[in-house]
Amino acid sequence: MRFYLPIMTKLNIGLLFLLLTVVFSCKKKDDESVLGLDIQPENDLVGVTISDTASVFMHTQKVDASRSYNDQYKYLGSNQDPIFGRTDASIYTNFSIANNLTNVTFGTNPVLDSAEIVIRYMGQFLGDTSTVLTFDVYTLNEKLTSDSLYKTNSTVSKSSSKVSSINGRTGRRGSVPCLILPFDKNLAQYIIQTTSNLTNNTAFLNAYKGFYITTSNSSLSGPGSGAIYRLNLDDDISGLNVYYHDGNSISAKGETFKFTFRGIDALRFNNIKHNYTSGATSNLYDQIYGAGTTDTIKGNSNVYLNSFGGTRIRLYLPYLKNFSDSQVVSISRAELTIKIDEIISPYTVNYGYPANLALLACGSDGSEELVWDQLESSDFVKYGGNYNSTGKLYTFNIARQMQKIVTGTIANYGFYLVNANPTKSVVIRRDNRMERVVFGGKNNTSFKPSFKVTYIKYPYDK
Repeated sequence: MRFYLPIMTKLNIGLLFLLLTVVFSCKKKDDESVLGLDIQPENDLVGVTISDTASVFMHTQKVDASRSYNDQYKYLGSNQDPIFGRTDASIYTNFSIANNLTNVTFGTNPVLDSAEIVIRYMGQFLGDTSTVLTFDVYTLNEKLTSDSLYKTNSTVSKSSSKVSSINGRTGRRGSVPCLILPFDKNLAQYIIQTTSNLTNNTAFLNAYKGFYITTSNSSLSGPGSGAIYRLNLDDDISGLNVYYHDGNSISAKGETFKFTFRGIDALRFNNIKHNYTSGATSNLYDQIYGAGTTDTIKGNSNVYLNSFGGTRIRLYLPYLKNFSDSQVVSISRAELTIKIDEIISPYTVNYGYPANLALLACGSDGSEELVWDQLESSDFVKYGGNYNSTGKLYTFNIARQMQKIVTGTIANYGFYLVNANPTKSVVIRRDNRMERVVFGGKNNTSFKPSFKVTYIKYPYDK
């Protein structure tokens, strides 16, 4: 007996046979393609390479001065840092008639009761706030001018006698933390009774040039003693208060008038003195003042980044051109990681770490220049520089800068690590950073810096 398959069944078998033939035919071609890779020259293969063996040389540089900006926040105090030595922060400021009032009068016979300088304290400090400091106030002999470029080492002629001096700490006026300094009664009496100087602020500022407020005469007891305070001169509570009454009236009530540190005429700057000969660690001192040691090995163990722009770190990545090896290279990432030495400089409330830092390029003349990764917002998102609290480190991605160096578009003169906000519009500012930090150098076993480069070589794409 014969069995006949239906026509549709015959067709299905035929299609299945054709499909199997095609599949095995394709498989054979795929195998030939794979075999072809085995005999392809290795240099023709394109792949990602990761290198983390590049050398990182660093040493500490002393910075003589930074610009001090005319804004509301200024710093006052003295601290004996156990690593960086002594720092004194002083204030030069003028004061004026509030709200630009004209023809101010305190009556026909004003009698001073008392006077005081009050400045708002912002609750931020460096050091030990329990230390008693000596606060001295001098009058200025010359006016501050708006066209002057004041720096942290700038000075203005002052009187030899003090108009205020007190041993103390910050306190409170009501619920507001502030610094309160008693003011010379003779000068305050002269101010309120001399009406010719109260006609307007021009006359007032010509007569009273301003104040120099300092704690530089404070005796500090040892490492960690003393504090530097962040103050707000623009706060409503800040100014020179005079308390007086009408001397012609037996029943006169006391009056108060405030001369202000703020307004369109306000000018002020910080003078910052870093004394590395007074208690600084010997390694830091030797890097700044030592002789007979080449730059590339000065910071082998540690490097030091101080507050208020006092130091910066000179950093070298000397062999970047070797990544190209005469071939076209595309840099994907170029990550420089600097590690905090938590043994030498552990985190404390008194000495915190900067929230972020900036890595800048060194120009041919030694000047600071923005790296290319800071210029465009799309690159800056990947640039980094923020404090990593988990790893106790800072990482910078300078892929754009690296790409230009390896292709010869720009020269490699090295870099600077500075205590500043890395945003291009404000990176120049150094006078507002109280925090400081110590990093491991290239021979520091536990906190060694690293430079990790991720790149692709295109050997025949020239």
